[in-house]
Amino acid sequence: MGWFKVDDQLAFNAKVMLAGNSAMGLWVRAGSWSSAQLTGGFIPAHMANAMANAMANPCDADALVMAGLWDEVEGGFQFHDWSDFQPDAEAEKEKRKAVSDARSRAGRAGAEARWGSKPDSKPMANGWQNDSKPMPPTRPDPTEEAKASSSRKKRGSRIPDDFTVSPDMIAWARENAPHVDGPRETTKFINYWQSVAGAKGVKLDWVATWRNWMLNAAERTPHSKPTTGDKMRDTFARGQALQERLNNPGQTILEIGA
Repeated sequence: MGWFKVDDQLAFNAKVMLAGNSAMGLWVRAGSWSSAQLTGGFIPAHMANAMANAMANPCDADALVMAGLWDEVEGGFQFHDWSDFQPDAEAEKEKRKAVSDARSRAGRAGAEARWGSKPDSKPMANGWQNDSKPMPPTRPDPTEEAKASSSRKKRGSRIPDDFTVSPDMIAWARENAPHVDGPRETTKFINYWQSVAGAKGVKLDWVATWRNWMLNAAERTPHSKPTTGDKMRDTFARGQALQERLNNPGQTILEIGA
């Protein structure tokens, strides 16, 4: 922070007495503004009017010019002999830059102490990297939060051209959809999703989508539909029943054919 210097003999200076208290209020405010903005004592006309409240004190700037405290220049006013009494603007800029750099270095040092990110520090037994006593962070690491958020936002995709059913998927289908014609339904599944356009055809997990398809197919497939094994067992049972009837002469032909 810069300073606007005021001589301790200002109160009864002849120029100050001539300008008057109202104009000197403008002089002090304008000097503070110029010091902060590093304008080297130049006060734009619009800033002079704003600080003087032009409607209430329209002559303050003129009074300062008449007293020799300001010089009227193009675009505004210039403090008289600013460079003789006030810090040089360029020197002040360098000073502020040095302060800013020092604060940045201090901030980086604080971050290294907090997060253990010092390049030449050695890992501690508890995982923290610091030359001093390790201290856990007081808030989550924003970089780690960003990574976690990015990993959560998994993007979907269209069904792969080489989509295949793995052995684990086959085992799952035999257990959860035993009456479904797996190869046929898988072909229908692939053909359907390859033909779906737009966002509807994008999924996060195609294996899970296939499982849902197979479950839906199982609901549409009657569980009473005989399999090849069922047919073989039924034929064997019928053969045994027929043989028992033939061995029993008392049975009628109608009973045998039943």
